[in-house]
Formats: sequence, structure tokens, C-alpha cells
Amino acid sequence: MSRFWAVTRAADRMAATARAGDAAKRARSAHTRTVELEAKCDRALLVCEALWTILRDKLAVPEDELVQRVNEIDLTDGRLDGKVRKPNAHSCPSCGRTIAKRFPKCIYCGQPVVHDPFT
Repeated sequence: MSRFWAVTRAADRMAATARAGDAAKRARSAHTRTVELEAKCDRALLVCEALWTILRDKLAVPEDELVQRVNEIDLTDGRLDGKVRKPNAHSCPSCGRTIAKRFPKCIYCGQPVVHDPFT
């Protein structure tokens, strides 16, 4: 009987080791993806700052106008929280029914739908 338990424990240890290896692999993958996303965010921030300085320097747009516009855009979802919420659906301009953004035309009336690239 003790041989049976030894084999069972060995199998359990092997399974646990395999699960731990899988978890470590997923953690490394998540870390890599996080580093990639941080790099993309940093690049996007650089581009935004460059665009802002061009607007400010070339067109004399005051900073308070930028702040006001950022807040207006932030409030489009009803909350001033520093986040942009993107709706998953919108209304058909022809029939008014709600359709998912993934459809290029209304599934009810067939009207082509132009999607806002920022939503």
C-alpha cells in the first residue's frame, strides 16, 4: 500500500511541477506584454506632447483650451475620471435600432454604418 501512495505522491508532484512551469511561462508572457504596452504608451505620450507643442507654438492655442477640451472628451461617458469609455454598440442612423460596432451595416435594415474611429 505504501508503494501505491509513493507513486501517487510522485505523480502529484510531477503534475504540480508542470502546473508551476505553465504558471511561470504565463507570468513571463504577461510581463513581456506589459513591457511592450508600456513602451507603446510612452511613445503615444511623446507623440501627444509633440502634437500639443506644435499646436501651442504654431497656432497659439492656449493651454486652458486644451485642458477644457480634454475634460469635455472625458465627460462624454458621463464621468470626469480620466478615462475614455468606448461603447460596444450604437444606434443605426436609419432605423434607430441598436447594433454592435463590429457590423459594417445595420443587421435590421441594411443601412451602411460609418463608425467613428475614436469610439
